[in-house]
Amino acid sequence: MTSANPTPLHGRDGELSAARELLRGVLAGRTTTLLVTGEIGGGKSALLTAIADEARDLGFPVATAAGARLESDLRGGVVGRLGEGLHDGPAESLDWFYRVVREALGRGPLLLVVDDVDLSDSWSLRCLAYVLRRVADQPLAVVLGATTGQPPLGDVTLSELVGMHHEHIELAGLDVTAVAALVGDAPASVCRDVTGGNPGLLAALADQIPTAADVRTLGSADIGAALRVRLRRYGGAVEAVRAAAVLGEDATVDRLAAMAGVEPRSGLRIIDGLVRLHVFRDDYPLGFVHPYLRNSVLADVPVATRAADHARAAVLLRDAGAPDERIAEHLREAPAVPLPWGVEILRRAAREAIYDDRLDAAQDYLERALEERLSSDERLAVQLELVHVTFLVDQEAGMARLRDALAHADDARSAAGQAVTMLLRLCSGPEARLAVSIGLQLASRLTSQEHDESWELRVMAYLASAGNDVALALRASMFTDELESEVPHSPRLRQVHSAFLSLGHALRGESAEDALRYAAEALEGERVDVFVQPFVFTVSTCFMADAPELSDRFRRMIGSETEPHDYHLRKGTVVSMAHGMDFLARGDLVRAKTFLKWQLRLFDELGSVAVCPMAILCAARLAEVLVDLGRFEEARDLVARYGFADDLPELFQHNLTLYARGKLKLALDDPRGALADLLECGRRLGASKIDSPAILPWRAPAVRAHLALGRREAAVRLAAEDLARAKRWGTPRAMGTALISVGLTADDDAATRALAKAVEYLTESVARLLHAEALLELGAQLRRRGRAERAIPHLRQAVELSARCESKPLIRRAAEELRACEPATAHGTVHGLTKQETRVAGMAAQGLTNRQIAEALFLTRRTVELHLSGAYRKLGIAGRADLAGALRRQGQYSA
Repeated sequence: MTSANPTPLHGRDGELSAARELLRGVLAGRTTTLLVTGEIGGGKSALLTAIADEARDLGFPVATAAGARLESDLRGGVVGRLGEGLHDGPAESLDWFYRVVREALGRGPLLLVVDDVDLSDSWSLRCLAYVLRRVADQPLAVVLGATTGQPPLGDVTLSELVGMHHEHIELAGLDVTAVAALVGDAPASVCRDVTGGNPGLLAALADQIPTAADVRTLGSADIGAALRVRLRRYGGAVEAVRAAAVLGEDATVDRLAAMAGVEPRSGLRIIDGLVRLHVFRDDYPLGFVHPYLRNSVLADVPVATRAADHARAAVLLRDAGAPDERIAEHLREAPAVPLPWGVEILRRAAREAIYDDRLDAAQDYLERALEERLSSDERLAVQLELVHVTFLVDQEAGMARLRDALAHADDARSAAGQAVTMLLRLCSGPEARLAVSIGLQLASRLTSQEHDESWELRVMAYLASAGNDVALALRASMFTDELESEVPHSPRLRQVHSAFLSLGHALRGESAEDALRYAAEALEGERVDVFVQPFVFTVSTCFMADAPELSDRFRRMIGSETEPHDYHLRKGTVVSMAHGMDFLARGDLVRAKTFLKWQLRLFDELGSVAVCPMAILCAARLAEVLVDLGRFEEARDLVARYGFADDLPELFQHNLTLYARGKLKLALDDPRGALADLLECGRRLGASKIDSPAILPWRAPAVRAHLALGRREAAVRLAAEDLARAKRWGTPRAMGTALISVGLTADDDAATRALAKAVEYLTESVARLLHAEALLELGAQLRRRGRAERAIPHLRQAVELSARCESKPLIRRAAEELRACEPATAHGTVHGLTKQETRVAGMAAQGLTNRQIAEALFLTRRTVELHLSGAYRKLGIAGRADLAGALRRQGQYSA
């Protein structure tokens, strides 16, 4: 809808007012020359007409003329029109025109208006220049209109014509308020953006705007044709403008010259002229001043010609090594032009578009790829990729497209191979249903002769199911025995079979020895894609951290240079996360935080943290690291930022979120909330038949939560369950974790024995932080039983290990327990020792290094050194070697 009857001079009140003032000055006897310039369509002709009307109202006789390209060779054409306006005869000479003007001025003020003066014939321009240099202090106004950047056709320049002293009005685009009055209900700011407020372009746009159109896509073939005719006088300009319109943001000087069929140097000259005309912007990359003008140029090009131009542009970009996305943009605009080499580019560009959540673009690229002549395998591969994109937009439409694609697949074996590749790309919960459907539909079409293909399809469908919601996980568990008992024939699939057996043992918690043996077999051969599936990756990292050699081989395998299948990932993402989680399992918290925080930032930039299993896994593990480091507020902010503080979908990856959230709440003295999260985590794992100490040791923090709430019986039961499962699984980590829980829930001697056994198991383990925790709990138990002298070595080692892990909560607790081991007299002062000097001296006497003391007491090393120096001086000893004896003599320390 457009505004009703806008005035011809809409939005030019300021310019008209300035011209009116100039005319009043002329009435006072002052000769004035006014030059009005503006880009093509800028409204200068309308302003000149309005100035002429104003002059007539003020009593000026007015003579008007306009230059024209078709009359530029007609001698005296413009001054002849002016002469006719002054009721004189035909143009004869310079003197004649001068005499005509003088005679008119003798009768009163005079206005001469020449529009498009840059298109005037040379003789007329000389006549005007001749008069302007000979008339002074006369009531003469000369108003000239010219297109910005367009030089005169003749040999007289505008500066020679108007001289040094003249007034100038440069017409800018209309402001948003003026634009709104022209375009009615359409968004005025957008309309101004695409036209620059150019009145001519706005008028054309206003006629096109439907009720709900995106004005950014509109263009006028009439405007394009008018510009084409206007630029015809400039050699190569028409072709350059069309090339720039086709190339869009890919326009460079060399590409534009190649498309226009001119030499690069000539291309620069043409570009320069188009910049001066305000057709091209004076910036890089090359492009139009107004997007609407570009759309109009394209609208003026026939469809077939435009497609051929885009095909040429695609070839130029391919040869220049441009990104796939840029080439694909031109390929999709070149329908019916055979370009078989473009299929792989379109597929790669579709993958990038999915990654960036530009699903419409991805769908366009793949549909364009299907227009090429493809083999049956290639066609099915593209169709399955298109199924995926369609499913992400509309699940029902995606399933319909899947059924159609599979129904027309010629070779079931080949289709199975394509489907496996497709299954590796599907990661989110909803996509898992698509994955299962693809796998099972194709598997049902395979014969007994195609056993390996069927087995691989079913395995991939299993993995897509098991790592998602409970219903799918239960459905997947029905195939476990069948898949484990069938051994495929090909070496590659036997490698996958070993990985599957390893996974099965880990999920059921049956035997770590068998799980690691099968994992070793799987890691012996070439890279196996199954290991980079989010679910398998998560589980494998959990239990392989206890076998350092296997863990290193695992990271080498998943650290391949090939592109990951999951469209949320980039090269290096998976191996970087594996490093982070391996460091977490080892207790190297700072390095774990570095790896995980960096990857989470990348996921965050893509907005994929809420949907991608790997991103959720990364966020959950990072929250866990932050809790262990004692950075509770940062962990709480992380959980809240990504919506993980609310109810969570029943997907496998959110079991890790619940576990991390439970640990956080426990650290923040919210045992009730912690227990709710941890029990829910356990419920979900149990419902999915995936409850094993190799996956998530959720029972250990749940035992602590029960104890904090005074629920000792529940804690005892849970600790017993944990120990039974740990014995079945059999790793030092699992046994140590369970025995700590037993030690916390048992009485006196039984607790001491359990904790001592936990320390024994963990001493040779890579789990340093867990080892420190076991030492701390054992030391605390011994202290509470009055055995401070036995507690001190364990607590000292707990401080040391905690400091190496940089776990501030554990350091603080170990330090508090150490201080509690000091006899009562240590809290006073002897020989002038302050409390802090006494504390530092006592810990040094127990064998702690300056660094460990600093970590335990949250002091700097320099402060520790100063306290020790003071203690040595006051006790009259030479150094650390004499410290224990001096304190013993003063009753400060007992070894």
